[in-house]
Amino acid sequence: MKLHTLKRSKGIVGKAKRLGRGNGSGKGNYSWKGLKGQKARSGTTTRPFFEGGQTSIVQRIPKAKGFKRHFKLIKEVVIVNLGNLDADIRIVEGMEITKSTLKDLGYIKNATAYVKLLGNGDWTKKVTFVDIDTYSKSAQEKIGNPSAKKPATKKTAEKIEEPKSEKKPAAKKTAEKIEEPKSEKKPVAKKTVAKAEKPAAKKPAAKKPAAKKTSTKKDAK
Repeated sequence: MKLHTLKRSKGIVGKAKRLGRGNGSGKGNYSWKGLKGQKARSGTTTRPFFEGGQTSIVQRIPKAKGFKRHFKLIKEVVIVNLGNLDADIRIVEGMEITKSTLKDLGYIKNATAYVKLLGNGDWTKKVTFVDIDTYSKSAQEKIGNPSAKKPATKKTAEKIEEPKSEKKPAAKKTAEKIEEPKSEKKPVAKKTVAKAEKPAAKKPAAKKPAAKKTSTKKDAK
């Protein structure tokens, strides 16, 4: 195997860094790892929030009261199979199975647990299931007989129907407005201010042409 025979793996999108190829590659002598230290060594890793040995910020900050762990937020479901109940000789026909019964038989640890009934295995007995939270589809098909009861999820209490008081439709207020005689408004008279007649401009008096001086020339003898 040689460098020119290597091929990139499928699914790689970005261009790989060519480290350790000398100064001409642009990555320097130390291949971008700097001088010595923990991170310059091969095969070393650091855990999240590691701060070189000092107490991390996660441990230094105060913790608020009432913190709930993650597993407490998850709803825990206890599973019970019909096949196991059918094979149990302590369960006889006509018996009423509740959460407390399952606790006494050892199928669940607490009577307040969230129980789900699965339909794995054979089912031949006729018993009544009460107080079971959920059923799988296969379990519903197998216990779909008159002696099986589905969990009461919603209270369907019959409400006494009271006679509804017949409400008359609200009459629309059609109060007729008294029509007042509209005051006839006279058209506003336009102000015709008589402009004072300006006196006619006097024409300049025509100047008479100046009489030519007729100087009599004396005959010079």
